[in-house]
Amino acid sequence: MNDTQTKPILVGYTRPELEALIASWEEKPFRARQLEKWIFEKAARRFEDMSDLSKLFRQKLQENALISPHEVIQTTTSSDGTTKFLIRLSDGQSVECVTIVQERRLTACVSSQVGCNVGCPFCATGLSGFRRNLTPAEIVDQFLLMQAAVNAGAFSEYTDNDRISNIVFMGMGEPLLNYDAVLKSIEILNRQVGIGIRRITISTSGVIPRIERLMQEPRDYSLAISLHSVNPSVRDELVPINKKYTVDELLKVTRRYTETTGRRVTFEYTMLEGYNSSLQDAEALAKAIKGIHCHVNLIAYNPVGSKFQAPPRAEILAFQNVLAQAGFPVTIRQNHGQDDMAACGQLRIQSAEIPLPTVI
Repeated sequence: MNDTQTKPILVGYTRPELEALIASWEEKPFRARQLEKWIFEKAARRFEDMSDLSKLFRQKLQENALISPHEVIQTTTSSDGTTKFLIRLSDGQSVECVTIVQERRLTACVSSQVGCNVGCPFCATGLSGFRRNLTPAEIVDQFLLMQAAVNAGAFSEYTDNDRISNIVFMGMGEPLLNYDAVLKSIEILNRQVGIGIRRITISTSGVIPRIERLMQEPRDYSLAISLHSVNPSVRDELVPINKKYTVDELLKVTRRYTETTGRRVTFEYTMLEGYNSSLQDAEALAKAIKGIHCHVNLIAYNPVGSKFQAPPRAEILAFQNVLAQAGFPVTIRQNHGQDDMAACGQLRIQSAEIPLPTVI
């Protein structure tokens, strides 16, 4: 049995868990605070770099714990600085995450599963199939590995920002199908890393029972809904989970979520030519979401070798105008990293040579 199966992996420990671990070693409580600062604030990857810890304590850590067994095995950087990281996990699986360079901030896009079992046909992750859920440590460490790259100057050419300030669970996987691990990772990212809870967004394709559970949590979470269409038959094709949790039911629970939490939701809407981008589609969307406290984010499709294509820019702008005229806050997401395997799952497919299915 190797170290990753026997030693605690500290990047997945909450503050109380870390304090209990330190106490079990008969160390003073302040050691937990020191260790937490090095791991979660400074993104340290080696015990020997923790200069204010005694040599004996560092030796004890080396013998009894791991910061993390995960490692970056590939990166790809686009012309705008947006960088995708392919991370190898302890069991040999790989997962992607992205640091997005924006004008005023750095945003981390993290994954919650290896692959995805929702199976949206326009998504590279869904096309590659589902392997397993990620642990809290595997989720948190995506952020820490990206922040370590920031600390090492990987983004200095593109931005003056030296801290990742925002996190979106919009990478590989359906976060609400890995509910407990995602919420524990958010607790660590919020309380120990220091990312404000309002700067962390969970994106879902519409797992209604988990949305209902989420609105009962003591904390209010920012939620994004991958909507893509309000036409039931079209959404059945684009988001197969719609066959189980229909779009009408999803909009009803979304309305309750906004009313219960007081939080505005974001509707993510990937624009696919010939499927959901006409003026009639825009009018249907405006009618369906009327009265929901929301923001609409239009996304020009990023091709992944499927039959789908992005509509012309003029069509996207016309769609946006319909929503704006109806009174909705609506933006067109700037595509980051489009020149370098930008869509979630593409780098993993390329690296592992996972074949994309033929689309007829």
